[in-house]
Amino acid sequence: MLSAWRGWRPLASDPNLPPGAPVSRDHIISHNPDTGVLFCAGGKWTTWREMAQDVVSRLVKEHNFAASDCQTLEIGLLGRDQWDENLPIRLVQQAGCRAETAEHLSKTYGGRSWDVLELAKPTGRAYPNVGVPLAEGYPYIEAEVRYAAREYAVTVEDILSRRTRLAFLNSRAAIDAIPRVAEIMAEELGWSAEQQAAQEAHAHEYMAAYGGPDADKSDAKLRSATPADLRDIFDSIDTDGSGKLSPDEVRAASEALGFPLREGDEWTRKAFDAMDKDRSGQVREAPIATCPWKAVHCHVSHSQRSSY
Repeated sequence: MLSAWRGWRPLASDPNLPPGAPVSRDHIISHNPDTGVLFCAGGKWTTWREMAQDVVSRLVKEHNFAASDCQTLEIGLLGRDQWDENLPIRLVQQAGCRAETAEHLSKTYGGRSWDVLELAKPTGRAYPNVGVPLAEGYPYIEAEVRYAAREYAVTVEDILSRRTRLAFLNSRAAIDAIPRVAEIMAEELGWSAEQQAAQEAHAHEYMAAYGGPDADKSDAKLRSATPADLRDIFDSIDTDGSGKLSPDEVRAASEALGFPLREGDEWTRKAFDAMDKDRSGQVREAPIATCPWKAVHCHVSHSQRSSY
């Protein structure tokens, strides 16, 4: 795993529909009954153009405007000029950038790829001779940071997660790129040393929310353990001293270690199934000499699992 993140997707509900009406995973178009304003809600960032098209077409239809439906599909986006399917080839041949970078620039900036490459510095190599990489192994180049700063990017976070996708692809690479991104933006935006440092600190705080290849175990309660350590752990969980663990004791231990097993959670049942190797109906410490992991070997009965 190189990066991990999570997000929330809100589901739109038309306020003019009856209570209990289903919400939509798509966008909805409705009216404000007080103002008569037509509004669009929901959707996602990959359908923004379709959302606009549906709203405009709805307006034209409801108000009988002397116009045809939305023409967005016939209107080129910024970067359409100078773009064609052979643009990546020309970028490699004429500008001297890497093939992967050329493909990325073409898909991201279209004909404005040339504007980005005008800001690119020589690499000092025969190939590629322009386009210093922002992170090794990825197509992003430092010139994109300069271009973004001139296109209203004002935070390092914006560069890492939106102007490029580095944060989502490789959190470690994104963290490593923070100082250089901040340095380039400071040059472009005239940041003071204090502003640059604050931007770097904010970017590190932002990236801390991403998972990645190096797990943060600073707060972990378990470290490498000896057999004696494992016996002590078992004894501390076995609060009634019975020599075997109840599901409640296992759950309490998991909560203490920071990964609680919730009641009724399918993952709880799966966890117990994984521990119940011989279906003995008990949770006990296996003999250290015979246990293949030299750890606690757990067993839970089917009857116990059925209530969780």
